[in-house]
Amino acid sequence: MTNPAACLMGALVADAASLGLHWLYDVERIAQIDAQSGAVAFCPLNPQNYAGVAGYYAHAARGDGSLTHYGETLRLAMQDSFGGGFDPARYQAAFAAHFGAGGEYAGYIDKPTRAVLAHLASGQTTPSGCDDDQLPALNTLPLIAVAHHRQPDFATQVQAAIEVTHVNRDATTYGRIFARLLAQVLQGRPLPQALAEAAKGQPDLQAALVSEENDSVAYGEATGRACHLHMGMPLAFHILARVQNYAQAIETNIRAGGDSAGRAIVIGSILGAVHGVEGAGIPLDWVLKTRHASRFWAQSRQLAALGA
Repeated sequence: MTNPAACLMGALVADAASLGLHWLYDVERIAQIDAQSGAVAFCPLNPQNYAGVAGYYAHAARGDGSLTHYGETLRLAMQDSFGGGFDPARYQAAFAAHFGAGGEYAGYIDKPTRAVLAHLASGQTTPSGCDDDQLPALNTLPLIAVAHHRQPDFATQVQAAIEVTHVNRDATTYGRIFARLLAQVLQGRPLPQALAEAAKGQPDLQAALVSEENDSVAYGEATGRACHLHMGMPLAFHILARVQNYAQAIETNIRAGGDSAGRAIVIGSILGAVHGVEGAGIPLDWVLKTRHASRFWAQSRQLAALGA
C-alpha cells in the first residue's frame, strides 16, 4: 500500500539531505567526504568542500537541514494548496511574495525563478514560465500527483503547474513522464513496472533502465550530472531501478554529484510513496534533521487526505 503523505515528505527530506553537497560535481571529492564522515546525506554546509574542484557553492545563506530553492518551491505549493488543490493564479501570487524582493526566502535564486519573477512583475501570467529545460520544472509535481492523480483533469493540472515556471518542450515531456510515474506508483503499481511504463517512447530513460552499468555514480558520466532534464531524469531512473531503499538511493544520488537536489525531488517522492517512513523508507533520524519537519508532515498528511 502506497503512502501519499510520504511521497511529499520524501521529496522534502531528500532535498534537505542534498543541500550540503548540492552542485559539487567532483565525485572523487564527494567520495573523500563520505570516507571521512561516513555519510553524505545532511553533510554540513562548508565552502571548503568546493575548493579547487568543479562545483558551485550556492547555499551559504541557508542552514543545515534547510531546503534548497527546489524544495522551497514544492513546500510553497503545498502551503498554498489547502484551499482545495493547486490553483495557478493563487500560486503565482504566493511565488512572487515568497521569492521576490522583501519576501521570506533568503538564498540562491536560479534562472527560472528570476525569469518568473520578472514575468509576474510585468503582468505576464498566462503562462509565467520561461524557456528552460532544467530540473526545477518538476518541483511541484509531487503535490499535483498527490492531490489530483485521481481526477479527470490531472493532465491539465500537471501542464498548468509546469507552465508556472517553464514553457519548454523538454519540461513538458519529462514533466508528463514524471507525473505519470508518480500517479502509477500512488495507485499501487509495482515500481519496476511503473518505471518501464513511464519510460516507453523515451530512449534515454529506457537505456537507463537496461544499462549493464549498475554503478549509478559511474553512469552519471554517460548522462551528465548537470541540471538539464535530459541528464537528470535518466540518472534518476537509473538509481530508482537499482537502489530501492530510500536512504541508499538518496545517498547514491548525492554521490553521483552535480544537481543532486533536483534529482532528489524525483527519487525521494517516488521512494517515499513506495516505502513510507522507516524500514526501507524515509529514516526517522533524517526527518528529525530536516528543519520544520513537523509542519511539513502535517501538511503532507492534509494534502494526502485531499487527494484520497
